[in-house]
Amino acid sequence: MFVVWNSAQAQTALPGFTVKELTKGKTQISWINPYPSCIQLAVQRSYDSITNFRTIFSSQSPELLSNGFVDAQAMSGYKVYYRIFYVLRGGQYFFSNVKRVGDNSPDTRVQPLPNAAAMVADAIIRIYKRGELALKLPYKDFLHFRDSIINRTSDSLYTVDADSIDWRPFVAKALSWIPSPYVFTNDKGYLTVRLPDYKQHRYRIVFFEENGQEIFQIKAVKENEVVLDKASFIHSGWFQFELYEDEKLKEKNKFFLDKN
Repeated sequence: MFVVWNSAQAQTALPGFTVKELTKGKTQISWINPYPSCIQLAVQRSYDSITNFRTIFSSQSPELLSNGFVDAQAMSGYKVYYRIFYVLRGGQYFFSNVKRVGDNSPDTRVQPLPNAAAMVADAIIRIYKRGELALKLPYKDFLHFRDSIINRTSDSLYTVDADSIDWRPFVAKALSWIPSPYVFTNDKGYLTVRLPDYKQHRYRIVFFEENGQEIFQIKAVKENEVVLDKASFIHSGWFQFELYEDEKLKEKNKFFLDKN
């Protein structure tokens, strides 16, 4: 289910969002979207705050100014964490900060860790990059690492908990990308191939990794619309494709697929 809010002022703008327990077993996730160019938005849930995030809601109208979702399917007895993934027209995409009920702090660059003054110098800080553990540093070394990242790069660091940091590399905006009208992800995040003229022409599609390595191809599209299983692609991320009409290249483009 989704909720459209009449008042935007009570909510938090992306990349921030609000998590609120409505009743036992029902949690409301809500946000303000200041980006009219948003073309994809999904709410994701995890039980460990770092990895294993799974999409539980994909907005049918990601461009809406104010929206929300009520999660009534989370497992009871576990800590539940949420984040929002969204894509803007042009290819720029983001993951919000991670929150659970009661945590509605703003999404800012890393601040001194909780109770940092009381931490011993050899406390170990875990630094995660793209969901995987990248570094383990003593707290003193982490302070130098933090300053280097913030002052010398465009990357961002976010506090996850008292000894965990999320390192998010800067992603340059792809100004020229226009989503394909023929090969695209639908509102549930599945790759869709839509070819109204499939009876008049012979269509062939070749899919590639972002580095140009071929994954597989559909040699003949015999339906108006085909929805591909996410299992056809081994990871989340950007993929390229070439669409041929009667063996002539009709379109070369790319799409973003979230397998969560």
